Parts: sequence; structure tokens; C-alpha cells
Amino acid sequence: MKRAALPLVFLLVFSLLLGGCFGQKTPDDVVDDLSSTLDKMAGYKSQAVLTMQTGSTAMEYDVAVWYEKPTNYRVALTSKQRGITQIILRNNEGVFVLTPHLNKSFRFQSGWPENNGPLYLYETLVRSIIDDTERKMDMDDRQYVFEVKANYNGNRSLTRQKIWLTEELKPTRAEIMDSNMNTLVTINFTDFVFNPQFDKDAFDKDRNMNTSSLPVVPTLSQENDTSKPPSSQFGVIVPTYTPDGVKQGDIEPVTRDGERTVVLEYKGLYNYKLIEARPTATSVSSEQGLPVDLGFTVGVLIQNADNQRYLSWELDGVEFTLTGDLPEEEMVKVAQSTYGVSGK
Repeated sequence: MKRAALPLVFLLVFSLLLGGCFGQKTPDDVVDDLSSTLDKMAGYKSQAVLTMQTGSTAMEYDVAVWYEKPTNYRVALTSKQRGITQIILRNNEGVFVLTPHLNKSFRFQSGWPENNGPLYLYETLVRSIIDDTERKMDMDDRQYVFEVKANYNGNRSLTRQKIWLTEELKPTRAEIMDSNMNTLVTINFTDFVFNPQFDKDAFDKDRNMNTSSLPVVPTLSQENDTSKPPSSQFGVIVPTYTPDGVKQGDIEPVTRDGERTVVLEYKGLYNYKLIEARPTATSVSSEQGLPVDLGFTVGVLIQNADNQRYLSWELDGVEFTLTGDLPEEEMVKVAQSTYGVSGK
């Protein structure tokens, strides 16, 4: 009896070991599940904290994403340092960048986010896993940890990324690194829900411009007396970043329509101008261009047929326009280096 039972015991142990081996999913299994999840999901809501290391100042954002299949998006970016919220909105009318506290809106006709998917979108992270055939996967505390290539327009210094997913394929963390494996961007997801219900007007432009949940923050010229109209006076902000082979030239103050405008010229390997103004007009619209995530704000990028690029953004009530033959990545670096700089 004992001898007859031994083969059964060995068979049972072998079956358990075999089941344990096959119970753990391979990277290809997880990738197949991710592809199926993208196809089947009706949408999602996510909450995350985005931290960007740019220069000596780290920028932190609360990021709330709503996605309703196939093309409705609402991305609310709230700066922890500035307390200001901007919204990237996509609906059947187009793509908008909304700045509610300034009553500003830009309208685009573009393929965002397909052509320029930001790294805090679930589908951007998942597709980077699916597309990288040299992906690596490990398990960490019952989570899948993928290491894959990073390819983000406007920031070629981001070359690698690690992405943490639960067994239900919900994101919990992402780290985006440079070629030296220094972490430049961190995303910590605090909440993620598949297939939520949305209000009928959740992606309506007017609702999002007028929502009472957004903070109304006075610009620097209004902090002491909110009864006064915005002033056109401000200190000149000189970017701390200049591309190699470029030198700063003249700083020219100009008055246009009663408003003070400052033009900073740069010449050398690239030739460009930085225009700074504090306009009193509040509502702006554009029918072309592409939203660009600068970290502290969302910019508007336009490129014409002569390869001249225009990047516009707002910071503490000052409107910046960078124009010239700079590559997009260099424009983003110049723009980011205006953050945290005091006017002179």
C-alpha cells in the first residue's frame, strides 16, 4: 500500500509545482491582458501626484484624468506651488486648454492626445509597454514592474521608464528617467477606477470654465488690491537656461496698445525672441497649434511653413511668447527655466 501510494504523492507534488510555475504570468501574457483591457474598457478616472525635476526646483502637480471612450478627455492639472488649475479638454468640438482663473481658453484642431500623449495618461503608459519588444518585467509585492523605453515629444532626455501595475492592471507608480537612469519625472497614482459613470456635461467647455471647484488665484499685481484692474507693469524675467552656442542680446521694452511689452533677443546657433507682456484681455482662442505640457503650465505650440515655431504660456499673470528656429525640446527647456524666476 505504501509503495502504491508513493507514485500518487510524487504526482501530486509535481502537479502543485507545475501549477505554481504556470500560474505566474509571463510578460507576453500581461501584455495580451493590457491590450485586451484597452480594447474593452469604456473609460477611467485617475488621481495622481506628478513630480518633475527641472533644474533646482521640483514641480509638483495634482493630476486628475477623466477619459470616456472613444475621444472625451478632461485633464485637470493643479500646481501645488501656485494653487492654480488648468484643464486640457477634448470633446466633439475640439481640443481646448482652459485657464479658468484668467478666463482664458485656447481651442485647437489637433490629434491630441494620439500625436502627443502625455505621460500621465493610462493608455500612454500601457502602449509604451506594448510597443517595446525589449521590455523587462519583474514582480514586486504582487505588482508587475515593467522597464521600457520612453519616447515623449518635446523631451528627448527622457529615455527609460519603470511602470508599476497591480494584478488588476491598474497603475500605481511610474518613474521616467534619463540615459543615466536619473529619475526626472515621478507619477504616484492615488486612485484609479475603470469604467466610471460621467455626468452628461462632464466634458462641456462652459461647465469646466465656470466650475466653482477651481481656485481663483490673484496674479502678482492683484495680490494687494483685488479691486484694481490688472497692471501692465512687471519685472523682466530672464530664463535661466540658454542653449549651447547661443548668447543673450538686447532687452527691448516696447509699448503696444498701452501695454508694456518686453522683447529679449537671443542669437547664435539658434536665433529666437522671448516676448513678455501682461495683457488685460482675458479671453483668447486659437484654431491651430498643439498643447504642450511644460510642467508648471500647459503651453500652446504653433509651427508655420517656414519652420518657425511659436510657444506661448502664462505664468503669474505674465504672458510669454517664444518664437524662432529653436527645436521643440529646446523651447520647452527655455520655457521651463522661467519658472521660479523673479522679475528684474
